[in-house]
Amino acid sequence: MDKYISNKIKNISLIMTFFVVILHSNNLENSTVFNINTLIQNFIGQGIVRIAVPIFFLISGYLFFYKFKPSKEAYLKKYKKRFKSLFIPYFIWCTGWLVILYLVELTAFGRAMFSDRIVANYNAVELFKNTYIYPLPYQFWYIRALMVNVVISPIIYFVIAKLKDKALPVILVFWFFDVIYYPILMFAIGACFAIGDFDLHFNKYKNKGYLFGIGYFLAIILKTVLIYMTKIPNYEYVLLLAENLIILCGVPFAWFLYDVIGERFKNKFDLGKEMRLAKYGIFIYFFHIPLQSIIKKFWFKAMPISDVSSLIIFFVAPIITITICACVAIFMRKYMTKMYMVLSGGR
Repeated sequence: MDKYISNKIKNISLIMTFFVVILHSNNLENSTVFNINTLIQNFIGQGIVRIAVPIFFLISGYLFFYKFKPSKEAYLKKYKKRFKSLFIPYFIWCTGWLVILYLVELTAFGRAMFSDRIVANYNAVELFKNTYIYPLPYQFWYIRALMVNVVISPIIYFVIAKLKDKALPVILVFWFFDVIYYPILMFAIGACFAIGDFDLHFNKYKNKGYLFGIGYFLAIILKTVLIYMTKIPNYEYVLLLAENLIILCGVPFAWFLYDVIGERFKNKFDLGKEMRLAKYGIFIYFFHIPLQSIIKKFWFKAMPISDVSSLIIFFVAPIITITICACVAIFMRKYMTKMYMVLSGGR
């Protein structure tokens, strides 16, 4: 992999991490009631930033199978590496946050603040379930899904190898119409690019990147409008198809837009180099929830609940969260390196 593509993947991953933080800043009680607050939060949170997690799965699938030659030894090596980078951080973060929540809830203030999840009331099954299946830092569902993809990676490789050139279009159709759980298919699409040895520069299509941009924003408008049309038949499935249109157009648009911005502003910054915060992206992803949830809880305790206060914290919470996460990451990487590397999966 050439240096430009390597750094591009790192930088886009960082930007998509910021998108995820914005996605989780949504605080609407009812997103189907039309007003300026729901319109803005739906357009951004249910539209623009929805490409983030699919891009993560695509990149993960690509990197897993990049230059991969299937063998028992090769898979064992991959499993060992992913155990360190995925399972260990998953176990530590999910366990750690639940322990912290339990300690906080020993105080009256903590029980009042987190009355929707009282850890002391859990039985053994609920404790396990709410720690490792549906953890407090709910963004870890992505890591859980990624671990499943890693486990079934030999099956994914086998299917792609059997289908050959038909693999990518078949998987795309299955994904778009929600035939199989989408994290598996997105990971598989990324795998197709690696196994098929695609040139990720896509030079032939760069001049047509704006068409994906037009499709992306039209799809966002479509989904935003559909959110308020709750009476239409198969409402949830129609929303899903609209979201898949956003992803189908938005992912390639983001990929090409990165190059356009890099070329347009090359005298001001070099997108061929790794961004300063890129190495901290995974820590920001791991740490941002429940931190951002706590920030929003404090906000709504201090401020009257209204559309104005809801919209303000929608924009302010991600800024505060990213700033705190980045500062903690920088400090820990410099002064608590070993702990940081364990918590970040060695990244």
